Amino acid sequence: MIVSTVLLLLAALLTGCVSIPSSGKVQQGDAAPVEAAPDLDILVDPPIVDGTQQQILDGFLLAALSSQNNFQAAYDFLTPAFAEEWQPDAETTVDVLADRGFEQVNETTRRMVTTPAASLGNNGQYEVAAAASPIALPYEFEQIDGQWRISSAPQGIVIDQANFTQVFREYTLYFFDPEYRYLVPDSRWFAGRETAQTSVVQALLGGAAEWLSPGVRTAFPEGTELSPAAVPVTGREAEVSLTGAAFDDRQTAQRMQMQLDASLIGSVRNVGEVAMVLNGVESDAGRPSPQPARDPRVDPRPVVFDGETFGYLSTSGDGITAIDGYSEQIAAADASGAALGPGAEFAAILTPDGVSILAPDEEPLPLDPRAGLITPAVDRAGIIWSVPADTPSDLVWFTTGGDSGRVEVPWSASTIAAIQVSRDGTRMLALLGDGPRTYFVAAAIERAEDGSSISLGPTLLRLADVDGVPIDVAWIDGRTATSLTGLADGSTRLVTQDLGGFANTRSGPSDGVEIDAGNSIRDIRARDAAGTLLVQSGVGWQGRAEGIRFMAAQLPD
Repeated sequence: MIVSTVLLLLAALLTGCVSIPSSGKVQQGDAAPVEAAPDLDILVDPPIVDGTQQQILDGFLLAALSSQNNFQAAYDFLTPAFAEEWQPDAETTVDVLADRGFEQVNETTRRMVTTPAASLGNNGQYEVAAAASPIALPYEFEQIDGQWRISSAPQGIVIDQANFTQVFREYTLYFFDPEYRYLVPDSRWFAGRETAQTSVVQALLGGAAEWLSPGVRTAFPEGTELSPAAVPVTGREAEVSLTGAAFDDRQTAQRMQMQLDASLIGSVRNVGEVAMVLNGVESDAGRPSPQPARDPRVDPRPVVFDGETFGYLSTSGDGITAIDGYSEQIAAADASGAALGPGAEFAAILTPDGVSILAPDEEPLPLDPRAGLITPAVDRAGIIWSVPADTPSDLVWFTTGGDSGRVEVPWSASTIAAIQVSRDGTRMLALLGDGPRTYFVAAAIERAEDGSSISLGPTLLRLADVDGVPIDVAWIDGRTATSLTGLADGSTRLVTQDLGGFANTRSGPSDGVEIDAGNSIRDIRARDAAGTLLVQSGVGWQGRAEGIRFMAAQLPD
């Protein structure tokens, strides 16, 4: 029997499948996730006649790699009674194949012990496992007409990391910031390519992921339903038929159309246009004007300070274009870090006396005099965020006018090395230290409409963790972040994280002490302890400028 190269990792353990490409070259649309592999339809053999309990369990786990017809192949391994109860889309456990083990509990029960790497909720949200400890999953068996079948099993499916992306695809849903100026991404994973557009629309109607929900808005009125519960695609046009609300506000309809367009076009294969039908009538509301920005960009040049000049470092690294009104004040204040506000209207700086706000050609205004503060973060609403390195729970916000408030944080850690607010103002990254390990998290920023209060959402999105000491964190774009962790030998590790997806770890620069990012993974730059600004060059790091004291995070105008 022929086994697809995609499933070679399973060959030693399981047999009985072949993978057949079902389409040609992948086409990538604007802001769509990269699909590195061709679509595959996985054909699964039926249960082995007179198969043992382990052979039936192996076949069932393998059948879960085929999502066709809602994982129909897997149902053949279940008893008729349990087939009516089992829900493959209840939850997905993504595990480490090499760590799987099996043991006989009694005559009709076997147990699989495995180590979760991540989980996938029924809304398609991907979450990294909080701990790398094994779990035990029981499977009970019953004989039907003399053949073993599974009569009880955990709801959902178990799939190994190597094959996860062959069954599931990542799709980016979009919501709005509270002012409807920006589209905010929310990554989800769905199986079943033929029904992907339906899954995306149903997830949109279900709202943003729990961790993100406090910081974003949706245009779909409460009670909106997809009816019929499918999104047909004809000639690249997806028809989304919605009911359950009056839909009599034109601006709301425009924003609904915008969310559907952003979430479906370019993200779902073969969808190039979206027709929105409201209570049986095709909408002609159009799109909002001006249209909300997706993935706002910053100046690709890093903002640096070399002891004399604060401004944009040239591409060649041999000169700095000063930002008027800052250099002398930053030098006089002996600043060691800064974050630049939108349009360079102000900067928040870290000095030996604490955190201050600095406007062009004015003296710094002290905001936070506490000891041991990290470099502050700023957001597009003019808020400055400050926290001491040794007390991660003592996060405080300040307005440019001097108002302030303490924030209840959703994280727990012993130290905090860096914070940074997303360019759309809806999310905060925090790089934390917890014993010998570093991890970073994302939390939604919840703002009252009148600006009277600011808080972080109670649920956080846990991102990658690695051994070492936390150093710095930065946003790359609306759905990607990066962190830098130091090791005892002076080397560093750079983690690039897709929020709601996978992390990639590579070697960082030796003695790296700071990172910054432009608008893509290629634009990550670092500073080492000697003051050399480095950029990525192949698998290494190349010096671009010398004598840099710090880099400053920047925001779109």
